[in-house]
Amino acid sequence: MASEDVQVTGKELAVLIGCRPSYIVELKKKGRLVSAEDGKGYLRDASLALYAQTQDPAYSAVAARHAQVRGSSLAGAGDGVDAEGDDLDADGDSEGGAESGEGTAAPATPDAKRKAKALADKAEIDAKAAARDYEVSMGKLLDAAQVEHELAEAATAIRVELERMADTLAPQLAATSDEARCRELIWNEVSHALEEMSRGFRVAASAVAE
Repeated sequence: MASEDVQVTGKELAVLIGCRPSYIVELKKKGRLVSAEDGKGYLRDASLALYAQTQDPAYSAVAARHAQVRGSSLAGAGDGVDAEGDDLDADGDSEGGAESGEGTAAPATPDAKRKAKALADKAEIDAKAAARDYEVSMGKLLDAAQVEHELAEAATAIRVELERMADTLAPQLAATSDEARCRELIWNEVSHALEEMSRGFRVAASAVAE
């Protein structure tokens, strides 16, 4: 029953609900709390129960009904309620402002803003470095300089093989007039060059992976 309920202050009720004291004033205006009979403070259990019931938008009628009942029963103590609400609003703004000031993302001074930005930039850099290290450990990210070096080595080997083909084929082709034999000689050298190319890329890939 309401007479057996515990009377608490707005600040105490804010702790129980887990919000800023200034939010208690807003909840009271929306009819989501049960004020004490003397207009100073709130009924703890009844307020917590009503607050829980009216969290779901489907129960908005519950809050309106409670607000109407309280309005008729506390008509004589309306001035006291308004005064208490003003006091709580002032206290809530100062205390709630302090709390929101501690939890807000915007620093109070330019120096604090610079420090906050520096910390945010460092956190972003650390996150990117961690992501990079993870990609490297999984073999999905390779060092660009190392990749360029290995590809250059493979390209050099391929060039050497292509340049060697002319010196190797020239005397062999000059010594035969058989077209089929010439085709065979050329194909053998091309196959050898392609194999060396594949081997060079395999070696490069293994070196980069290590």
